[in-house]
Amino acid sequence: MFKINKLKAEILSDKSEDITDLYGFEFQFEKGLNIIAGPNSRGKTTINTCIYYALGMEELLGAHNEKALDKALKEEFTIKPSEEEEGINYKVQSSKILLEIENDNNEIVFLERYITTNTEDIKSSNITVYNSSLEDRDNDNIQIQQNILFVNGRGNNEDPNSFYNWLSGFMNLELPLVSNSSRTDNYSPLYLQTIFSALFIEQTKGWSDFFATMPFFGITKAKEKIVEFLLGLNEIRLSTEKDVLNKEKNLITDDWKRKIKAFSYLEKQTSSTIVNVPEELTTDKSEIEKINVVFSTSENEKVTFNHFMTEKTEMVKELENRPISTIKENREQTVLEFNKQKQEYFELKEYIEKFEGKLRIDKQQDFNLKNQLSIVDVEIKDHINLQKVFSENIINEHGANQCPTCTQPVSTNLINTRNISIPQLTLDENTNFLRSQRKIIQTSINSLIETISEKEVLLTYFKNNLRQKEILIKSISKDLISDDRAFSESEIVRKLQLEREIEKLDDLKNSISALKAELVELANKYHNNDIKMGTLGKSEQEDENKLVSFETKYKNFLFGFGYDSNEKYQISINRKEPFKYFPVYKNHRNDNNPQSIRINSSASDFVRNIWAYSLALLQNGINHPGIIMFDEPGQHRTNLNSLKALFKTCSEIGERQTIIFTSIDKQLNDDEMIDLDLLIEDLESDKYKLIRLDNLHKVIRKL
Repeated sequence: MFKINKLKAEILSDKSEDITDLYGFEFQFEKGLNIIAGPNSRGKTTINTCIYYALGMEELLGAHNEKALDKALKEEFTIKPSEEEEGINYKVQSSKILLEIENDNNEIVFLERYITTNTEDIKSSNITVYNSSLEDRDNDNIQIQQNILFVNGRGNNEDPNSFYNWLSGFMNLELPLVSNSSRTDNYSPLYLQTIFSALFIEQTKGWSDFFATMPFFGITKAKEKIVEFLLGLNEIRLSTEKDVLNKEKNLITDDWKRKIKAFSYLEKQTSSTIVNVPEELTTDKSEIEKINVVFSTSENEKVTFNHFMTEKTEMVKELENRPISTIKENREQTVLEFNKQKQEYFELKEYIEKFEGKLRIDKQQDFNLKNQLSIVDVEIKDHINLQKVFSENIINEHGANQCPTCTQPVSTNLINTRNISIPQLTLDENTNFLRSQRKIIQTSINSLIETISEKEVLLTYFKNNLRQKEILIKSISKDLISDDRAFSESEIVRKLQLEREIEKLDDLKNSISALKAELVELANKYHNNDIKMGTLGKSEQEDENKLVSFETKYKNFLFGFGYDSNEKYQISINRKEPFKYFPVYKNHRNDNNPQSIRINSSASDFVRNIWAYSLALLQNGINHPGIIMFDEPGQHRTNLNSLKALFKTCSEIGERQTIIFTSIDKQLNDDEMIDLDLLIEDLESDKYKLIRLDNLHKVIRKL
């Protein structure tokens, strides 16, 4: 856990007499409840976003780096000397945010992050950590260590030089490994930015849903993972282990299907029928042992492999032991054999032509998919380049804001969505979607390549058979036109072909034995996988105890805040999909179709839900970072009594930190305005800290 001690903004302006003549603001925070109150447009949002920015959490505001901040911190600000006088404009030359934080081990550091500067070496994507308090910052007698870390880059939750990696360590939190569809290795840490979407509730989007500002990183069931982590549920570890085992099981099953498919190719190569092949994976060895091969005789009877092999061997022996026949002796049989072989030849030739047609279609599909893959690769590259455009601030904010590639106008205020009427995906979301598309296309290509390869092997086999038939037909043709006294050439060819068939039958027998052994090996792997799955730590009861405690706390908070859309017994924390770990409404206790609390509560009551849920996570969360920040919680026509209850509850959670930003001139509903004095009248003086902003002047002033 950690808490915020101090926040400071330092701005060097065009009117600064020297580099020590700075403007900005400085505030001190305490454990427990902190209230930042003031009229609209006095700087509450500026203070709020500076905390996000200093902690590298500006993605929760919908932008990267300094794009998330107000222009007063990066372009110009105004200071009014008095109510009667005109405001004086100041141009920002350089600016930065300083944030002092402290963890449970009483370690104090301060973070420094620049917003804008004239020095190219200093980037807004870097945060410098100083092992000192802000008070000791200028003390020459103290040696201060510093560490420059990066944010908003690849590996920023894993790399030793990343800020989020450092921050999780500072808070004594070990981020768990979770399933991630955007990663090539399928796993990633539970990113710190996703966790903070449960802690920082901003005014614009934050009150629309639970964890509404959570960035998209491809984490599977990210909201569930956040709750599991914060509450310290065993399920987050078990689910990852189960996921690994399930992926292994899927690979085993896919491998099984490929082996089963190999039997069908063996059938086509040998004109045999392989029977008792289990389509579904089985761990019963006797089922695998039943796999056998049979052949059809000329009388359409089914004979076993051994019988068929014996028959072929005896035919060869018979040809070897008897004298070579003359053409006259075999004339009638030769004619019948010629007609039979000729018919089989044309049937096989027609089959090969159709087979080649299907193979050409597969190859064309492979070609099309590879073209599609190239297009997606180009789009991914373009998106990555566009991300660099924004992250490196290539777009000139002080000129005619134009895209450097297409010259179209581009707004530098990425949070402004006034003219957007459809849902917008971020560059990260688009890039991750394209990468998912690429995975699907690549999987299809790999499958096609395997199919094409198998079909080409079969085609070679069919063509070899066709050539063998051609040789036999030619030898029979020679016999038909040769002198009756000559020896039969077709008989010699037939003997050679029979010997080759026997060799192929031996190969078939060995191939089937090898495939059966591979199936046994896969069955063993599947069996071991089942054992591992069954022996995973069964901690359901421990998790259930934590969820019961969490649910009780949440419901007590909720109804203490004046929730009245439903009865208490109708509200619960769901244990299963959908809405797992989130509040649901049930028409009766045994209702099997729970509904989201969001659609079964009034707008103001849903805001109360977010208050209660967030604070219950704060108080019950074993792995909670220990801070909650509410920006304008008086949303959607809540009433003064509810807000008073919220402030009172926050003040009583004294071991952790809550920061509330609230207007004091805002209409709550038709009958009530926000009255700060009424809100804090029941609070004990030592249980909260009030930062009251000036009614006239904005927050930025001369330091």
